[in-house]
Amino acid sequence: MKLVPGESATEEKSSIDVLTAARSAAADIALITDAGQAITHVSTSFTAMTGYEPADLLGRNCRVMQGPGTDPETKRQMRDLLASKEVFEGQVLNYRKDGSAFWTALRIVPVRAGTGTEVTHFVSVQRDISNKVALLKQLQDQALHDPVTGLPNRTAAEQAIDEAVRMSYGQEATAAIGLIDLDDFRLINNTYGHAAGDAVLRQWSTRVLSRLREGDMLARMGGDEFILILKNIVRNTVDEDLPEVLNRLHGAVEEPFQVAGQQVHIGMSMGIALVPQDGTDSRSILLSADEALYRVKGREDGNLTWWEAAEHLLPPLGAGPRASTGYADRVGPVDYRSALASGSVLVYLQPVVDLRDGSVDYFEALARLRLAGGHIASPEEFLPHLDADDQRELFTVVLDRALEVIAAWDQEGRYLGVSVNLPPEILHDRTIPQLIGDALSAHALLPGRLGLELLESPDIDLETQRVALQELSALGVGLAMDDLGSGHSSLQRLSSFPFSTIKLDRGLFLHVSDKPLETLSIMATLMQMGRDLGLSVVIEGLEDDSLTEAAIILGAPLGQGYYFAKPLAPQDCLRWIDSFTFELHLSPIQTSLGALAYHWQFARLAAPHPLELQRCPLTRFIDDTGAAAEVKAWHALQHSQTGMHPASSRLLIDWLTHRIRTPQP
Repeated sequence: MKLVPGESATEEKSSIDVLTAARSAAADIALITDAGQAITHVSTSFTAMTGYEPADLLGRNCRVMQGPGTDPETKRQMRDLLASKEVFEGQVLNYRKDGSAFWTALRIVPVRAGTGTEVTHFVSVQRDISNKVALLKQLQDQALHDPVTGLPNRTAAEQAIDEAVRMSYGQEATAAIGLIDLDDFRLINNTYGHAAGDAVLRQWSTRVLSRLREGDMLARMGGDEFILILKNIVRNTVDEDLPEVLNRLHGAVEEPFQVAGQQVHIGMSMGIALVPQDGTDSRSILLSADEALYRVKGREDGNLTWWEAAEHLLPPLGAGPRASTGYADRVGPVDYRSALASGSVLVYLQPVVDLRDGSVDYFEALARLRLAGGHIASPEEFLPHLDADDQRELFTVVLDRALEVIAAWDQEGRYLGVSVNLPPEILHDRTIPQLIGDALSAHALLPGRLGLELLESPDIDLETQRVALQELSALGVGLAMDDLGSGHSSLQRLSSFPFSTIKLDRGLFLHVSDKPLETLSIMATLMQMGRDLGLSVVIEGLEDDSLTEAAIILGAPLGQGYYFAKPLAPQDCLRWIDSFTFELHLSPIQTSLGALAYHWQFARLAAPHPLELQRCPLTRFIDDTGAAAEVKAWHALQHSQTGMHPASSRLLIDWLTHRIRTPQP
């Protein structure tokens, strides 16, 4: 440091002391080591984070904090980069002095002090990200489990089926995959309500789990449909062993269930398929099991067995002749491929609405197939039957027609964007970026007018996807992760790929009436994650005013769903825009879920309501409901100058939750 005119040696020393103290107190600078990686400096913030005092670490290698949970690959990468005198960045699991673990976002930078070119020190900069990692883990668990029963969901089950397929080839043992449908369950929901129905589902799943063997799996598809995975079934004795296992499982419905002080009965039916005779992946196996279930539900022969086997299994023991259900006449894979080959592809458009001002942001293009008999098939019906070549053909057709539509709108002075679903399977084809660029050029459209929504799949190579998506990003099109929260490797892809938008899966909000607080928490957390990553967020599945209002209150920027419009034929879209009015974002709170969202956004931060009591939007809502005086008192306490009152806040939340769960007249 050089003296400046008028600066004394004392002032210089004071400046050095200030810089030294600032370096020690800096929140991010944690450690400094010499070239041999021996620790020479420990910051105050690092001591607070880990419990290690300078005397514990000076002169030692920082590997002292690594334990058995540290990822070996991360350690290898760190060692190699530091040996090469390069910067290391990554997430590392370390251990505090008291033995507790914490995740840190770590950056180690080589430093060349003085005039030489050799590295003399390494500076370690780190932040404790334990809460972030725990949240991501929680979201991953939620994405793979059913919120009502706690069972694995369909996504987790499909992964388990694919694993069973890989383990079954060439082995003496195989796996059986069943689709279970609960009989008369809808009657319970209609008679006693959805809360009672959920209670029965939990009781039933507990009973079934207690009857499964070690390694078997029960998962919930949704509603009253479940997936059963029976592993380690001996191939040579399957026709004897399988009925024995399934007869034991049927005991789960042979005793009544308790609902609201009443005893109720349900039954169950199942179609079951064998790996790999009845399918070589989760889709084909589940299709075989579904065909068998269809026969069970349709037969009227009085057969006492509750399950039916797919075609490649022998009939259940004691079963009579299979009833003819006419299933062979139903639609099959050939019908879907024929419709695609003949050009019978329809493109519908669903608007994505800006929840802040009610404008239409863009349209999502949705494919349908018109079958020979006139039936219009949705993607849920035909996508499982299309291979990669079929999906490439479908994508090409939908892309061209969607761009043709918005180019025609341009001629009318209506400049809108469009998004098209991009199957990850076709990203293996390196010609896709060129295909998209050529399509944009053919319609004289700028790349920014097009968005591509990456559909999820568990079996796609991340590196292949990354290269293709980076090329598309360089082209200038928007990239969206579709159905975030539906499972697979969403969070890994989100951190790896150049997405500009995330779309929250509608499945996250299906149980909002039963679990409103949990649903709001998931929505708010994922929205905050999007904001932190600089991504636009679209809430899918906005089907009614209550969920839409809650999304608006929590600050969701974009929304999509039947509350605004069903998928429209292209010729109807501009008329719909001209007639569409959206004022929910300007209206007072109208729904109990919206009221809960408003209060919860402050309660979760232990913050009082910011407005004066009479100006608070919750005041008018409570008054309009005719609530008791105690409810108004609970709300008034949230406006106290001394801060919110947790007890009354909890009572207010409980009151609003009860209103959501109990439909109001």
